[in-house]
Amino acid sequence: MKKIISVMLGLLVMAFATVCFAAESYQMTYEAKNFTEEMKNNQALSETFTTPYGALKLQMRKLWQSSSDNRLHLIAWLDNNKIGDEYFPKVDYGYTFRVIKNTNNSEQFYVLQSIERACLFGYSPATKKMVVYIDSQNYAHDPGAYPYIVALKNGNLVLAFEKGNKCSRYQFNWDANANWFGYSDLGGGWSSVAKDKQ
Repeated sequence: MKKIISVMLGLLVMAFATVCFAAESYQMTYEAKNFTEEMKNNQALSETFTTPYGALKLQMRKLWQSSSDNRLHLIAWLDNNKIGDEYFPKVDYGYTFRVIKNTNNSEQFYVLQSIERACLFGYSPATKKMVVYIDSQNYAHDPGAYPYIVALKNGNLVLAFEKGNKCSRYQFNWDANANWFGYSDLGGGWSSVAKDKQ
């Protein structure tokens, strides 16, 4: 009888863990592909997003007289309080911007991506600042591989690197205890992420 109860409890714990893990799903809610290519010098574009913490406004300005290392200026405000200020270099083909939401807790994350680098930002309630949670420069990949941070059709959040017909992936899941993303190296051999992304 004790063995049956132990087995049943074990199955219940496994089922609960599976449901909790499966509950995390990511959804792309906004995308502007290569938006900086059409921007004029010193033009600023801004978007405001409703978050669990208030209204988050992001402004991106294409700077004219700055060095090529500081061509794109990103500023973030939360309810009119400045929470982020970053510069990004001039790049071929411009930047793509997308918003990805964790449907489990409504947290929003913001991707700025070029052919050289992809970063995923988010608001950190602990620091009251925008932080970089994922930076493609911190993950092993082939030199010259293009980085992509996307939500897949199955709800997974991945960082993919593609060069020719080679594609490798990392998968990310939110760790509530660490207040940060944990990840798994999924290795290579994948088809292009364009086929799987939302």
